[in-house]
Amino acid sequence: MLKYIFPLMLVLTACGGNSEQPSKKEEKKAPVVVSFANEADMDRRMIEIDTIVSRSGLVASSLYFSKGETGESIQVEGHMNDENMIMKIEEFFNDGNGKNSGKRIYYLNGGLPFAIHELFDDVSGAKPQFVDRISYYDENGKVLKTKERRADYQELTESMPYVPVGVVTQTMDRAMRALNQEKEFETTFQGFIHQDIFSYIVVGENKPDGFHSALRLDYKDPLIMNLSGNEEGYIGEKLRVNYEKHIDETGFEFQVYAGGKFADQQ
Repeated sequence: MLKYIFPLMLVLTACGGNSEQPSKKEEKKAPVVVSFANEADMDRRMIEIDTIVSRSGLVASSLYFSKGETGESIQVEGHMNDENMIMKIEEFFNDGNGKNSGKRIYYLNGGLPFAIHELFDDVSGAKPQFVDRISYYDENGKVLKTKERRADYQELTESMPYVPVGVVTQTMDRAMRALNQEKEFETTFQGFIHQDIFSYIVVGENKPDGFHSALRLDYKDPLIMNLSGNEEGYIGEKLRVNYEKHIDETGFEFQVYAGGKFADQQ
């Protein structure tokens, strides 16, 4: 069973680079690198990291953030070794409005990705395909090589060899902001939702179309009592919340409020 740790404040340095997707014209010009000297070593290190974090079971998780109108969402997990050092980061994403969705896995060395493994449904072309893509990086964040395999279904890619393609640059900046609850993932109070027998506190960016996250309330602590007494007056107030993840008998995963305070309180 995974051991989740909440809340999380990290100081890892995100990989540099432009997070914007290159235009089709730029993609055509991207160089194709067939191989480089340390590729096999990096592949072995990725397998080692998977084994280390699997044995540890220590996971630091972000809140699940989403935008209701577009369906865009993100949730991030930092997988650690026995010394609480994050060695692998998984970013689960949905770009919303019928766009791409899947996950990116960042394998770290000294807090920076040396390899990024993407597994996602690509719907940008004429025909949707599942893409399994790996990009390797040097210590300065420059892509050394990108290889991928794609097919109509994920199961088909698993028996296919990787093929070198034009280099693709990704960045883990947004994933780090989600883990650290920064900028668009800041946890300000956005009100309560009452649904059936449950109530939820909503936190997130202080704008109607921003990223928000809902946590089920199983009890009321002093913070919830204060917010309930003046809900409209506290909208936009920055909070620090603790939370836990639960899975019900149907496999549905949800977040439960586990205490909190105003951000300016010691």
